[in-house]
Amino acid sequence: MNRNAGLMNSDTDWPRRLNGKAAQARLPISATLELTRRCNLRCRHCYLGDQAEQHKQRALERDTEAVKTSLREWAEAGVLYLLITGGDPMMRRDFSEIYRQAREYGMVVTVFCDGILVTDRIVELFKELPPRRVGISIYGATAKTYEHITRIPGSYARAWNGIRRLLDAGIRVELKTILMTLNEQEREAMAAQAADWGVVFRHDTAIFPCLPDGSTQPLDLRVTPEQAVAHDMADPKRRAQWRNVIETLEKTSAGDRLYTCGAGASHFYCDPYGNLSPCLITTRYRYAQGDRPFHELWRDELSEIRKKRRTRSDTLLAGPLRGACAHCPAMNYLENGDEEQESDFMRKTTLLRHQTARRIPAKGAPYAEKERT
Repeated sequence: MNRNAGLMNSDTDWPRRLNGKAAQARLPISATLELTRRCNLRCRHCYLGDQAEQHKQRALERDTEAVKTSLREWAEAGVLYLLITGGDPMMRRDFSEIYRQAREYGMVVTVFCDGILVTDRIVELFKELPPRRVGISIYGATAKTYEHITRIPGSYARAWNGIRRLLDAGIRVELKTILMTLNEQEREAMAAQAADWGVVFRHDTAIFPCLPDGSTQPLDLRVTPEQAVAHDMADPKRRAQWRNVIETLEKTSAGDRLYTCGAGASHFYCDPYGNLSPCLITTRYRYAQGDRPFHELWRDELSEIRKKRRTRSDTLLAGPLRGACAHCPAMNYLENGDEEQESDFMRKTTLLRHQTARRIPAKGAPYAEKERT
């Protein structure tokens, strides 16, 4: 999704080199499996839209054997890294069986969930077959803020019960949040909570239109470009990461390929109904697998996105500022119906991030508080 993800998130250089070599050879080493779009929360910003509608789609989700067949095909094709997500994937009764199958195929598995459905049985499974990490979304440092966003009373305490279960068992946990107008004032407090438990915390300001119907209502919750950049620059590690990406990409040519990330090159996404696409956000490149083997779709349909070329040179994704971009052509299409038409929010945020990250030394003082107003 994020074309800079490899540069932003790797602790060492080898994962980036591995992804680069896989992309050059067009080997699918990474996959996202969305097991279900059902969730036990009803978050106001969710790109999946109304949960009542998602629960109605339960009967359309692939059954256990179909998912396990896909896992076998993906393993044979070379998939090494698997993200299992939702909704909340633990809403499915067969989550443990599917997770176990992926691990037994030798996949390095990450799980994204909200923590609420982490039972003793799940903890024992993770102790036996450890995940790479469990990423848990938190939406506030207080129950009031968290539950205003999730719209489920008692969900804050239940989420933290699940988080503590995992941590007490020695499972690697990462806490993450989407910053929005409803919780951005608690970012530092959320980071402090994570630090108290000795776990990684990261934030993002990416809010999308709803994927099922294109509703732009979630965009009303976006923070301003000034706030988005201020939060990035207030975090020394994140500030250094942005500066590294910016300086690295300034030294390289953008080329004429529209999609420069790993989507369709080393990565793909599968939705709960068996449809495949280069990534979650590339909704216009989604293909029903049907009875066709995975390797055929990877070879044919999923390669089409790699042939797309830029037609404009005036976008930030094409110029020297592209290292400061947190958007991509797929995000542009979701919001504007045009892969090369950036929203005002994306343009303003990119320009301000580039200006600010270049101005502040990597180990210098954080973004001035007065600049956040």
